[in-house]
Amino acid sequence: MSQQHSQRSSVLITIIQVPPIVIRMLSNQDLLKKYDLSSVRLLFTGAAPLGKETAEDLLRVFPNWHVGQGYGLTESAPVVCSSSEHDIVQGTSGSLLPGIRVKVIDFDGKEITEYGKPGELLVQSPSVTLGYLNNEKATAETFIWDEDGRWLRTGDEVIVTKSPQGYEHITIVDRLKELIKVKVRPLFLHSLKRAKT
Repeated sequence: MSQQHSQRSSVLITIIQVPPIVIRMLSNQDLLKKYDLSSVRLLFTGAAPLGKETAEDLLRVFPNWHVGQGYGLTESAPVVCSSSEHDIVQGTSGSLLPGIRVKVIDFDGKEITEYGKPGELLVQSPSVTLGYLNNEKATAETFIWDEDGRWLRTGDEVIVTKSPQGYEHITIVDRLKELIKVKVRPLFLHSLKRAKT
């Protein structure tokens, strides 16, 4: 048993993938002193936006680390964009993965082509799901067609910016359609509010 334990502890971890809440836990320096994290070069997060301030706090503790993040949805199977270890802009979810197209639309449904202007993110990719089983209404609301083909409406408000290296980055600004999943069925908060009144 002790031989197995010593073999496991000699493995060097270079990349850690965690949700943002774990990064908050990393601020407990007393706990961190118990572990040798000197081999870590990249901490990658997803599942929720990671604030720029949180990443910067973490980098003050571990200045040799790179802190990146990604964005995706179950319907996009799963990742849409991701930080490259060589082009990280804190507060963004990185650049598009190969084979994925996106566009940003304003509240009137017109495409936004300027940098820094917020709108809803639409995604197109071979990996995007075909729809929701036995739920035509949700499928019709979430998946739309236009002259460029079929798009997944993410319900997320984003802005697109350029990194200092010239790559486009996507920043998640807000959630346009809030929902709570109840028994795997979406329950939109505005519907819940209407039902209470």
